[in-house]
Amino acid sequence: MNNNWTVVEVLKHARHDWMNKLQLIKGNLALDRPERAKSIIDEIVLEAQQESRLSNLKLHRFASLLMTFNWEGHRFTIDYDILNENTVHSLDDAEVFNWFTTFFALLNEAVEPFLDQQLSITLQLDKDSAKFFLDFRGILKSEEEVLNWLEPQKQAAIENWSSNQFTIQLSF
Repeated sequence: MNNNWTVVEVLKHARHDWMNKLQLIKGNLALDRPERAKSIIDEIVLEAQQESRLSNLKLHRFASLLMTFNWEGHRFTIDYDILNENTVHSLDDAEVFNWFTTFFALLNEAVEPFLDQQLSITLQLDKDSAKFFLDFRGILKSEEEVLNWLEPQKQAAIENWSSNQFTIQLSF
């Protein structure tokens, strides 16, 4: 998960993603579904805006982790939403990166393989704090392991928990 991507590797993955998106647009236009093609373009614009917001946070390691996560072979995928672009000067990139790297590795081992599983991360920033909302949808095979790791985490508050869904709020 802590991959040191070369420029060529990053460009290769980015090009692959763009080609997939262009194929979706082209295919929908060929099927005479221009509204779906427009919808895909709107989704691409929103995704690019989120990447821009994430990049502007000056949390370079964390941003890199999120933007490249789905390029690697994991048992779940992530999406993220940055609600605002206020910079929190006290937010420590290394601390956030290390927490999420550890959590992602733990979750990757705890989920059932070969299923469509999603972790959504919402980041709400204000002048003095950063709150991360993690919403997981999938099947946990090692629920207790994840709970045992989360419980002593001082920044984590479990808001909702079941074997196929959980919501956590993190405060840094």
